Amino acid sequence: MIKMTDYTIMTYITNNYITLLLLASLTVLLIANRKMKINGLQYIWMIMGIVFTLTLCEAFEDMCDLYNWDYRLLYIKTAMVYWLYPLVGMIEVYLVTPIKHKVLTVIPYIINCVLVLSDLIFDTHIVFYFIRHYDYQGGFLYILPIAVLLFYVILLGVYSVIYISKRSVSKGFIIGFMTISSVITAIGEKQGFATGHSETATMIEILVYYFFLAAISYTETQKRLYESRIELEQERVKLLTMQIQPHFIFNSLATLQSLCYTDGEAAADLIVVFGNYLRANIDSLESDKPLPFSMELEHIKQFISLEKAGADVDFEVIFDLRATGFTIPPLTVQPIVENAIKHGALTRHDGTGKVIVKTEESDDDVTITITDNGIGADLTDIQKEHYNVGIENARKRLEILCKGTLEISLSEDGCIAVIKLPKASKKAEASI
Repeated sequence: MIKMTDYTIMTYITNNYITLLLLASLTVLLIANRKMKINGLQYIWMIMGIVFTLTLCEAFEDMCDLYNWDYRLLYIKTAMVYWLYPLVGMIEVYLVTPIKHKVLTVIPYIINCVLVLSDLIFDTHIVFYFIRHYDYQGGFLYILPIAVLLFYVILLGVYSVIYISKRSVSKGFIIGFMTISSVITAIGEKQGFATGHSETATMIEILVYYFFLAAISYTETQKRLYESRIELEQERVKLLTMQIQPHFIFNSLATLQSLCYTDGEAAADLIVVFGNYLRANIDSLESDKPLPFSMELEHIKQFISLEKAGADVDFEVIFDLRATGFTIPPLTVQPIVENAIKHGALTRHDGTGKVIVKTEESDDDVTITITDNGIGADLTDIQKEHYNVGIENARKRLEILCKGTLEISLSEDGCIAVIKLPKASKKAEASI
């Protein structure tokens, strides 16, 4: 411990413990969060430096009184205080308010600085002066530093009201707190119930406002991350769509090709169906939003017509539709029905293959169930590969576009696919 006769470093720390603790705490926060993009940090650092300087000024005055140093040294200390306190107020205004013409707000401070400097250099007695025995005397403009500080406090109060009136309630209340705190501390210094606590009050105000700025920065960061995630998911949807589109076209052309060898006239008629089917599917693929289920249902029926025309084995598709007034990501049910037909119903070579499409609605969600009576778990590796591609694409599109789920269960008796669409997602997407 370094000692200066009877005034030691511990004396300084004891007299300014809370203020120094707040300074250290905010310094640690600023350094720890240095990568956060927070507007106004330069002003916070400036205020912290000023507050620390003010504690040194108070310590200097104590030593002047204790060791009877030349009273003229108190001119330096007093001038510093009269410069720094209004400066804190001005910087707080810069920190919390979007003032465009900041030069105008500097004018009162410059006038104060010039007059205080004249007392310091020329002993003009305009704002203050000292006589022997360290007796402080106020000049005829002794109220000037307080008036300048009050000017900035009033500006804070005005902007507090403006922010609240513009529904920026949070910021308005924070600035209001800073204003009221400054006023109460000034009154307390005058009346004696808060003597020596100006620096502490200032640090508390800045600490509160820093947490407010950090909260805003965190919220904006989360918003940017959310928007980036949405953009990424939209790109993923487009990628999945690009994977699905060739799959549909290839299967449809293969069906038409098979029919051309057996019945040319029927193939020609079916080309019209295929054209409508392809046009509707391409329109759906260009959409990154859920579409009415009725459109998806039409796609399914068109595919069934194409598949029946080219199939060597007969099959049956049964629709049990107890709910139809909802939206669904395009081309999610159709690939599942396609798999149920190709890898389910058509594996029943005796023509007893069956696919059931059922929809129902509850208070929480819409459920779509696709059931087939195929060979299920006995699929070949190649069949499983094609099956899994379609299922995985459908599952991802459901998850990304409407938070839906797709569950698949395979058994020797066939396959059951269950799609669940949350009601909240359904309503939100329907309102887009």
